[in-house]
Amino acid sequence: MSDFDFTITSHCNAACPSCKRYPDYQKEYFNPNQQLHPNLRQLHVDFDDFKAIIERNMHNFKDKLVTYEGELGDALVHPQLESFIDYGCSVFGILNLVTNGGVRSPSFYKKLGEKYRNLEITFSIDGMEDDTNQLYRRKVNTKRALLNMSTYANTKYGEGATYWQFLLFDHNYFEVQDALEFSQLHNIMLYLK
Repeated sequence: MSDFDFTITSHCNAACPSCKRYPDYQKEYFNPNQQLHPNLRQLHVDFDDFKAIIERNMHNFKDKLVTYEGELGDALVHPQLESFIDYGCSVFGILNLVTNGGVRSPSFYKKLGEKYRNLEITFSIDGMEDDTNQLYRRKVNTKRALLNMSTYANTKYGEGATYWQFLLFDHNYFEVQDALEFSQLHNIMLYLK
């Protein structure tokens, strides 16, 4: 459990049916191409504002477990993400990023895993193929997400610091064995929820 969770953006690459970004969330029929909720303000937290808040309250944040997690967005889409990571890893004891894994390239994850010894990444991927993962993580390229996850897991600091949150549904439970094998192959800690 984190000491602090920060949502650094309300932008996201996915269209999950239970996300409050959409007016029709949690309805039986969900259109992933619908317009965002009219009251949702799409914004990215400004890095300089974030840094100023942390520095004014350093005694609260120094050496803590902090998560950049998106309640309504995915931290990995933030255009200043590298600044957030660099700063966070210099202040926090552990920085955990939570992502659906569908954005950025394997080379980005490789660079992170070779640079930051106190960075953990939790990947939220709910299937081994688009036909299962995209029933919930809509618009997320599953092969890219799995490749990004395994790339990070196979880096100097990513080894042992890569987590896979796999939500169980009626439509994906049959892939649990494949997920277990994939996670063992790449030394990823798999959490079935």
